[in-house]
Amino acid sequence: MDTNYEIARARNPQWTDAEHNMIDLEVDFMPLDEDWLPYTCTPDDVVAHSRELYRRAVAGDFGQIADETPRPEEDLWAPVITERVDISKEALVQILLEKGVLTDEEVDSVLVTRQRIRSYQRRTLDGADKEWAGS
Repeated sequence: MDTNYEIARARNPQWTDAEHNMIDLEVDFMPLDEDWLPYTCTPDDVVAHSRELYRRAVAGDFGQIADETPRPEEDLWAPVITERVDISKEALVQILLEKGVLTDEEVDSVLVTRQRIRSYQRRTLDGADKEWAGS
């Protein structure tokens, strides 16, 4: 379904990132009751009104496009680390305990703690934090 809205007016364009491939702005779409809706437009969006908004914003129809808001370091993608503890050679440990070769206190020396990156996360300007698990 290709939903396309007529643009009544738009305002407050701002680049979303340093690559300048998306623009955030407020849009008043004709058939909708709301006056101003936040909207992100791109030059290659699947809907025509998004491509038109981008083209017109770049042309200056809605005023000068503000620079992107710099993100603080904590808002950039950061690894989400998952820890797990594995017991190496469980059967061997059990046998060594039963035979008295290994004491309960020595068992901790054969525990292996591993960390791995599970995903990356980044805080977003709208508060809906994003997480990317990769491939």
